[in-house]
Formats: sequence, C-alpha cells, structure tokens
Amino acid sequence: MCEVAIIADDLTGANAAGALLAGKGLKVLTSLGLEGFMSIRSTEFDAICVSTDSRLIPASAAREAVHAAVSAFMPLRPKVVTKRIDSTLRGNVGAEIEAALEAMGDEALAVVVPVFPASGRIAVGGYLIVNGVPLEKTAIANDPATPVHSSRPASIIAEQTALPINRLDLSTVMAGPDAIAHAVITRRSEGARILVADAVTDADIATIAAGLAQLDFPILSADPGPFTSALAEARGVGTRRTLEDAVLLTIGSASDLTCRQIEALRLAEPCALTRIDCRRLILEETRAEEISRAVRFLLDHADTAQVLGVYTVERREDVYVLNELAKQSRLTLHEVSSRINSGLAEISATLLGDSNSRIGGLYTSGGEVTLSVARHLGAVGFSVRDEVLPLAVYGRLVQGSCHDLPIVTKGGFVGDTQSLVQCVRYLKTKISTRTKLTTT
Repeated sequence: MCEVAIIADDLTGANAAGALLAGKGLKVLTSLGLEGFMSIRSTEFDAICVSTDSRLIPASAAREAVHAAVSAFMPLRPKVVTKRIDSTLRGNVGAEIEAALEAMGDEALAVVVPVFPASGRIAVGGYLIVNGVPLEKTAIANDPATPVHSSRPASIIAEQTALPINRLDLSTVMAGPDAIAHAVITRRSEGARILVADAVTDADIATIAAGLAQLDFPILSADPGPFTSALAEARGVGTRRTLEDAVLLTIGSASDLTCRQIEALRLAEPCALTRIDCRRLILEETRAEEISRAVRFLLDHADTAQVLGVYTVERREDVYVLNELAKQSRLTLHEVSSRINSGLAEISATLLGDSNSRIGGLYTSGGEVTLSVARHLGAVGFSVRDEVLPLAVYGRLVQGSCHDLPIVTKGGFVGDTQSLVQCVRYLKTKISTRTKLTTT
C-alpha cells in the first residue's frame, strides 16, 4: 500500500527524495511519469515518487500536471503527500503547490520546509541560506533556465500563487512540537493555506514533523526531501516492518578530523554514540567494566536509534597519543594499540551477536580497527563492491559469524567534515531492505 506519495518536478528530485525514505527501510518506487504509475498500481511499495517533468514548462502546464498526479494518488489515501521542491526553489514552486492543494481539497494546508541541512541549505528569519550565502547571492541567481532573484521562500512562492501565506519562525520551531501544532492551527484559522517554516538542523525538521503529526487535517509537505522523510517517520510509515536497518559505527581513529566528522553526523542523523575511555580500556582492572558500560549503553538505545556507535575521541583535547598511553601504563606501543582495537572489536561483536539486534550494517574507521573487528567476527576476507568516496570502500564480510554483513570502511584521516555522514547514508541505503533471519 502506498503510504507516501511524492510528486517531483524532475526525475533527479524524485530519486533524491525516494533515497531518503529507502534509507529508513521503506520500499520505494520511482515512476518515470504518471502513466507508469497508473499502469503499475503496485501494493508492494511503501512510497511512490512520480516525476511530472514540469520544472521548465509554463506555469499553467505545470499546474495541470501536478493536479493530475496528486488526484491519481488521493484514492490510495496516503499518510504523506509531498510536492517535492528544488533545494534552491527553482521552477514553478508556487503554482505546483497551489495545484496540489486544489487536488487535496479545501481543508488541506501546505507546510513548506525548504531546507536540506546535510547539503548546506538552512532557513533562518524567512531567508534560505545556501552554504552560508543568501540564495540570491549564489550562482543560482544567474541560472539561464530558472534564475532565482530572492532569498525569501515565501516571496518566491507568492510570485506564483495568490493563496495566503504565513510563516513558522525559528523561535516557534525551537519551542517544540506542541507550540508548532498550536501555531499551525492558529495560522490556518486565520486563513493561511501555505506556511513556510524556518529550520537549521535535522532535529528542527523532526520537531516540525512531530508537531504536524498531532493534527487531523490534510497536510501537504513541500520540501527537498528531509522533511518528507521525517513526517513519514512521525506518522508511523513502515513501522510494520521488522528490518535490520540500523548502522553500527566502530571508530578507532584519533584525529581532529574525526572529531569534526562525528559532530557533523550528530547534527545530520539521530545517533546513540558513546566515547570509549582508552585509558580504562587498556588497563586490566578497568577494561571489562568499560566494555560492559559501552555495551549496556548501546543495547539500551538499540530499539530506537538507527545509528549506534563507539568512538575514541570527541573533542580536540581527547586526541590521544599512543606513546603517552604506553608510558603511563608501562606497556609497549603495540600492546596499547592492540588492547584498544580488540576492546572496540569486542564491543562490536557483542552488539552484532545480540539476537534482538536491528543492526544491518557496519562502519569502521581505521585500518587496524577494521582488521581487529573482522577477525573478532571470524571473517576471512572482505568482498569489495564499491567506492563510496576516495579511500572509503563498501563491501561485505566473507565467512564468520556475520557473513555477508554490509560494511563501509574508511581511513581515519580521509575525507572532509561531511564524509562520515556520506558513508553512513550510503550504508543505510544499502541495508534498507535487509530483514533478520529467525529460527523456530
């Protein structure tokens, strides 16, 4: 049954929005057009994305295409209906939102969340900022086909529709779901048909979704993808599935870059991560207790978090120097490194071996850590499948207790601040349809 309907103005946008849902375990179909969707009518997909190919056509034709697409979906009674918009607001944004609302009925309200934090798109004070620059000051302003000359999403939309528009500012979003729900009800009662929301982080997006999930009137989501994904989750789409859709991170790299990558991941994805105290891990009298503490923390969050993990550094001052640890503990450098890596491997193996685990993929950082984890799991090799980014590889473990487990491994000094986010999202997409094998 189709629970999420996405109408995009081009195929790339349809696929991008669908990929975010696939990363959360939903089965997603992208139809190359309305005719294809009408011919399939498949019940096996949780979400269906349709491209109207309407970004570059006249506004009147775009209205007709979007109205027809939304009308085709309405008999399926999807939990989420989305007008997927470009992340830089190019095209017939206002006209297509108006058409979608008309197809949904007079009670419907459009909530526009025009942000994609992981791609540098945020909205503050009613302005869309792209990688720290107001939209109209970016190269998009000079796009030959669809130039954009304003940084205010509400103004861009208002140029193409006469429907009443209001805003949800960042202070309302930060006040929480109840405040958002109250504000939406109030603005709707005052006549607004379109609300444009500020948001800076994925947490802000999730908060808006939680607020809207409290409401019982039709909502049209309009966004580049992250808000649709959050709203689908808030409305329980796909919760009937039991999937191995969580990722376990085992990060042994100790560098300032690693710190920045972890912080970027925390902002981009809901995580349950715990830092390992390396000093406690290498000493016999505290080692078992430190391992047990980490395992308990991760198991306590295993039912709710899709990204779990252990790491060795959080702030620059946490970056440890092995020879200092060796000197303090009166061990050799090899012994210190071995104890840290084997401890991280033991934690990982315990989580992966838990019968209730939802972990379907593994990310490791640091060659020695990766080797230690693989050996602890009894793997004899690594089947290389793809390059995620330079020096970050995707593949499957060969043999052992986790045979065929999807894994992404990356060097500790590889990439930029967003590289860990890229790797995790890549892996989540790869494991989105994995199911746990059970025995009776």
